[in-house]
Amino acid sequence: MKNLSFLIIIFCHQLLAQESQSPKIQFSGYIEAYYNYDFNQPENHLRPDFLYNFTRHNEFSINLAVLKASYEDNHIRANLAIMGGTYAQFNLAAEPTWAQMLNEVSVGVKLNEKLWLDVGIMPSHIGFESWYGMDCWHLSRSLLAENSPYFLTGARFSYAYSDKTDFQLWLANGWQNIQRDSRNQSMAIGFGVNHRPFEGLEINYANFFGDENPQPVRMNRFFNNFYAQYEKNYWGITVGADYGIEAFFAGTHQWFGLTASLRRRFAEKFFVAGRAEYYSDPVGIILNEGLKVSGLSVNLDYQISKSALVRIEARQFMSREAIFQLPEAKFSKGNTAVTGSLAVRF
Repeated sequence: MKNLSFLIIIFCHQLLAQESQSPKIQFSGYIEAYYNYDFNQPENHLRPDFLYNFTRHNEFSINLAVLKASYEDNHIRANLAIMGGTYAQFNLAAEPTWAQMLNEVSVGVKLNEKLWLDVGIMPSHIGFESWYGMDCWHLSRSLLAENSPYFLTGARFSYAYSDKTDFQLWLANGWQNIQRDSRNQSMAIGFGVNHRPFEGLEINYANFFGDENPQPVRMNRFFNNFYAQYEKNYWGITVGADYGIEAFFAGTHQWFGLTASLRRRFAEKFFVAGRAEYYSDPVGIILNEGLKVSGLSVNLDYQISKSALVRIEARQFMSREAIFQLPEAKFSKGNTAVTGSLAVRF
């Protein structure tokens, strides 16, 4: 860790030394602080384990803090971003210590006017939500986003077919891994297409195929994500769906999720958004335990400036089974929480 930190300091120092000579180098940062109150009052101060953002109950914390350096010219590009916060703590818990601070590390080369090849740790092609909360309609991420890859590590071909259509092809280290399990050296592939038929409408399909089980037993995972998002004037609507199957010698299991969001802007700086969602993973392929969960949320946002956003959200989860932790080792069929956040980008 000391050696990695030293190399990052040297890298940033060299970039700073070049900044006066080259406007192509850009530096940016992002900080998102929050307070969450879970009305189930879990004794371990943790929100349900299928969430990876805003995970601490009844305390002020930092969900995500990022420092990023980027470089791009006509033929090459590179990104280096380091991070901290509870998002990094929980989403990268299975990674080695040296990797848990890496948000994005990539280098790319332009192969022709429409085609780029990038290699490294990069945002995935799956879903419409980001680890940057300011870029999302809701304070919290959907169950679809929390339980599919935020990032992939590998090689990505990006092809701009036209002004309205882009394609991506991935060869990756598996399902949101920086470092592969030594017992499973299989690589994964992914494909994505994004189409914008007219102003305001975006349609996206993405998939993933790989073996996510230690060798020699193969468990082939085929995952599909679809979403459509439309914004015009003061209104916006998004619908999304996940469907995945995992096949092995004893049979095939499946999981799926659905989400729908509606957002309305008021008086330029205020936004209200509502979301309904459902997630079904009965045998626990993605989740730690098999379960089926419904969710509702509503949030109010105030855009202080282009670089600052304050939000408050109420979110309710419901299940047919008593799966949500209560004090004194009891459990409930429901979970309600209120979260407030302040995000700044610089």
